[in-house]
Amino acid sequence: MSNHKKSTATTSTLARVNQTAILEELRKSGALSRQQLGAATGLSPATINRLTATLIEQGIVVPAGQEPSTGGRPSVLLRYAGGTRLVAALQLHPNKASGILVDFDGTVVFRREVDFGPRLFPLGSLDAAEGDHYQQGRLDKMIELFDSLILTAETMGTPCLAVGVAVPGVVHYPEGSLERIPELGWTEVPLGRLLRERTALPVVVDNDANALAFGELHRGAGRGLTSLVALLFLESGLGAGIITNGELHRGARAGAGEIGYLLMERSSLERSYSEYGDLEDRLGPIALTKRARERGIAIPERGVLNAGDIFELAGRGDAAARELSEEILDMVAIAIAAMVIILDPELVVVGGSMVGRANSVIPAIQQRLTGRIMHVPRVEAATHRDDAVLLGAAELAAAEVNGFAYIAGR
Repeated sequence: MSNHKKSTATTSTLARVNQTAILEELRKSGALSRQQLGAATGLSPATINRLTATLIEQGIVVPAGQEPSTGGRPSVLLRYAGGTRLVAALQLHPNKASGILVDFDGTVVFRREVDFGPRLFPLGSLDAAEGDHYQQGRLDKMIELFDSLILTAETMGTPCLAVGVAVPGVVHYPEGSLERIPELGWTEVPLGRLLRERTALPVVVDNDANALAFGELHRGAGRGLTSLVALLFLESGLGAGIITNGELHRGARAGAGEIGYLLMERSSLERSYSEYGDLEDRLGPIALTKRARERGIAIPERGVLNAGDIFELAGRGDAAARELSEEILDMVAIAIAAMVIILDPELVVVGGSMVGRANSVIPAIQQRLTGRIMHVPRVEAATHRDDAVLLGAAELAAAEVNGFAYIAGR
């Protein structure tokens, strides 16, 4: 049974790769015949015929007339029709939800955000009633954004075909249920079921770092690779998405890549962790704000600093912030080294709040890894920067509908 499953997965992956190759060639070259597609992609006539028939049935490829006759039967030309089809993508942050509509060419045609209001620290200070209100209010706003994206697509005359949702927490796939997201006050939320009750569209809910990794594999720095690690730094902490053999690796309990729980030193064993792990406790906004205050670093009006804020202050010449940023980089490098040693990926992608300082952060990480691990992989910033997770969620939705990646890289 296990061999059959492995064979099926390999066949499915190969089909997705070949379909994507056909679509990218049509995007690049315009209308082509099946014979021309075979010559350009190296695929056999039988494979071209089978895959283009599927693409035509799904409306992704459409006939575009005939090739001029040279005496024989004229060949039918095929054209990519991606710009006429849309998927929706949402990303949850501690203080807001972001949403886009994106077409099959990867072009964002609509964008909207809803604000959740100020964050409360610590969430443990809320009583049960306040906690329920805090959770429900943010859930209601997120669902309202979900509904509005689908409605907007309909009013544009290009109905939405699927929805991808990226959240900062452990997601049980494929049902899309969440264990807990402390920064949102969410615990045991059946988000996938709640959203599917509102639409007949396919809905995929996944971890935001997984979305980043999947997007980079199909649209970004990871195109053509089979293994990568995507490290995502957000306002409240960090996580990692793992690609092995061209597929997302979620783990036995959907917790693969939760590197916030990485134990950093011997003293880490002296306490227990629940909502946040040892590394996330050190790099999260509460810990960084405390350390910044102790070192005389100015705290903004909102009352918290995250890693991105520290790097920005360091770039402005703040000596104390520069020292703290070096400590952050040390811990980041240790986390990356642990994952690289175990997974041996071809690429490490860094996304989120640290990407704005990519020109200094990426070389600093590589320098720390050099000479400390056997093989230092390529390290790059997320291709689409602020939209990297959203476009990754759109890619997950695309794969849910058609079984392959159709939003081509741009």
